[in-house]
Amino acid sequence: MAQFEIKDGVAIIPDGTTSIGERAFENCDSLTSIIIPNSVTSIGRLAFDGCTSLESVTIPEGVTEIGECAFYDCTSLKNIIIPEGVTGIVYRTFYNCSSLKEIIIPESVTKIGSRAFHCCTLIESITIPEGVTKIEEGTFYNCTLLKEITVPEGVTVIGKEAFCGCSSLKSITIPKSVTKIERSAFSGCTSLQSIIIPESVTCIEDSAFSGCTSLKSITIPEGVTEIGKFAFCNCTSLQSIIIPESVTCIKDSAFSGCTSLENVLIPNSVSAIGEGAFCGCTSLKEITIPESVMNIGGDAFFGCTSLESIVVAEGNPVYDSREGCNAIIDTSTKT
Repeated sequence: MAQFEIKDGVAIIPDGTTSIGERAFENCDSLTSIIIPNSVTSIGRLAFDGCTSLESVTIPEGVTEIGECAFYDCTSLKNIIIPEGVTGIVYRTFYNCSSLKEIIIPESVTKIGSRAFHCCTLIESITIPEGVTKIEEGTFYNCTLLKEITVPEGVTVIGKEAFCGCSSLKSITIPKSVTKIERSAFSGCTSLQSIIIPESVTCIEDSAFSGCTSLKSITIPEGVTEIGKFAFCNCTSLQSIIIPESVTCIKDSAFSGCTSLENVLIPNSVSAIGEGAFCGCTSLKEITIPESVMNIGGDAFFGCTSLESIVVAEGNPVYDSREGCNAIIDTSTKT
């Protein structure tokens, strides 16, 4: 840090400097702005970490590399333009830049690292460049004002907690290139009203949409074989859901707490219904267990206080609902 002069809150980096080194201005809480010359090509890891008064920075066109956590915890930073030539926004680059309202990401960027915009709570919209192929873990975690985002064709994975806690996000279009939605990817997106999951998706992991309290309907595409634990837990506005014939397992608590869910059709491909899978679905009125189901976990339908009809399909070798008893009976124990 000693090589750079800071005067009245402004750092002026001399012409000819080619890099801003690792931790160069770490915890300079008096730094409000910085003038970076065109000679600079790289900004090192943790270069401005903890510069809590830094409000603006202009990154020159010559910069091609911005290191991990470069602007970590720059809580006063309001806007930034990333120049063409930068190919990656890496791990935690803008982590907890809680005043950041606007950021322009150039088309040269092909990777946005995990937690890159974690807790950037004032960003309302962002466009992801066409070259990006994965939304990494926690990339937009708790971006609570994020209302719209464009996910380009070419993205194949929406990573763990990618949009978790994005409570203002109302809709998102998932491109047909996506094959996997990882754990808690959209958990806590309380304003999300609708989402179209493309046919390309084969995996919906645990808690993927848990706590999406405004989500009213969803169609799970053919190709998905498992619905993960807590996948749609506490989606309290969810009224209907279509489960395709490709699904073989509905895991523990997958739809627990879906208090508006009135009907669900379990296809004849499902062999297992996990513990508490539909627990607390207080509006569920009827359920049919197909002959393919070999295992039903404990409390699968516990607390379904509106349930009027339970039917087990004829031919199921494990369960039955004999003589209109309105219950699921294990034929081996008759309980």
